[in-house]
Amino acid sequence: PPTAPPKNVTRPINMSFSIHQARRSLCTAINSKLLLQTPLANNITTAALAPSLLFSTTRTFSAAKPKTAKKAAAADTPPTLSYQARKDLAKQKRRDAYARKQARLDSLKTRRDDKTDRGILKRTFMEWYSKEIEYHAILERKARQEGKPWKIRVAALVERLPVVTPDMEEWEREFVDLQEYLMTFGKVYPPETGLMPEEKEEDHVVMSDEEMLALLPFTPAPRETEADATGDVKTRDRRLKTFLYLAIRTKNEGILSDSPRWTLPSAIANIQADQKDSDDAFETLLQTAQRAVSTSIGSDLTLWCPSNAPVAINYRVYNKNLPEEFRGKYYGEKIFFYRVQWDSGDVDEGSLAKGGVEDYAWLTKEEMLERVEGERGVHQAKFFKYLL
Repeated sequence: PPTAPPKNVTRPINMSFSIHQARRSLCTAINSKLLLQTPLANNITTAALAPSLLFSTTRTFSAAKPKTAKKAAAADTPPTLSYQARKDLAKQKRRDAYARKQARLDSLKTRRDDKTDRGILKRTFMEWYSKEIEYHAILERKARQEGKPWKIRVAALVERLPVVTPDMEEWEREFVDLQEYLMTFGKVYPPETGLMPEEKEEDHVVMSDEEMLALLPFTPAPRETEADATGDVKTRDRRLKTFLYLAIRTKNEGILSDSPRWTLPSAIANIQADQKDSDDAFETLLQTAQRAVSTSIGSDLTLWCPSNAPVAINYRVYNKNLPEEFRGKYYGEKIFFYRVQWDSGDVDEGSLAKGGVEDYAWLTKEEMLERVEGERGVHQAKFFKYLL
């Protein structure tokens, strides 16, 4: 067996390692002012040098360490308070900090002069739209569970564009007046160039709209027409400053009540599963929209279609009290809305009866919403609000 090493025997020292450690410890001792307390500072190779001095890696600094948040809060707390009192005080400080944070976040939303909430219209629309999407998904699932398809109906949103520019707001009128007044000064050149004419007060007079109209060689048409004064809604020569939409009063959409209701010209698309063998099986949705207008109010209107894509889609579930010949085997209708613009022509009142239309009108958005809300409720009126 190996024998134990003899006692009191001095082992050789690795001089390179000891000298390196001794130098490092010596530098540390100098920086920490320990050299004055070490009597063996001059003999760095002796084995009697203190091990704490040779191999110490602890560094000390004169500057105090920064207090942490908890220690700083504990230092601010009066030492005379009890434990529960200090706990309540710390909780109150956290509540105040949270209240300040929430007040700052609320202030970021209302940085306008009138203190109105930013994006309120967008959030209102998205709240309504998300619920509509969920409702449509539920209807799709119920139709699949019952194994019934959907009818495709296409509605044409015929609009007449504004004829004249809308009236300016007060701030817009003031801005235009100021801009026209500043433009009367023109460019400014240094006086030594001699290019600046002598200013006169009449050079900076801005003419009013009435004075400018009086200088015209003709009399412009009035912005308010006779139809606006009489309340005639069957002419497009009214409400020239805004959009007008063609609405019809009919019962062709299949309703329970005997009285017709105001709606848009619409027709069932010839793309149903039971019509694949017919000649009209390949009718597009845009062609269906054009057919809906021609069958409802005649073919005298010339329309311009901006796009082949619909602007909106709505769902309608058939009521079980509707006639069986109208419902058939379908669960309901998917209504695609197409926006088309009036170009020329007028409504053929002689063909209204053939299309099952009892009345028609060119209505503004507000007038359309008022009639829809009175007949179908607030939910459908909100749909038409975002549609128009």
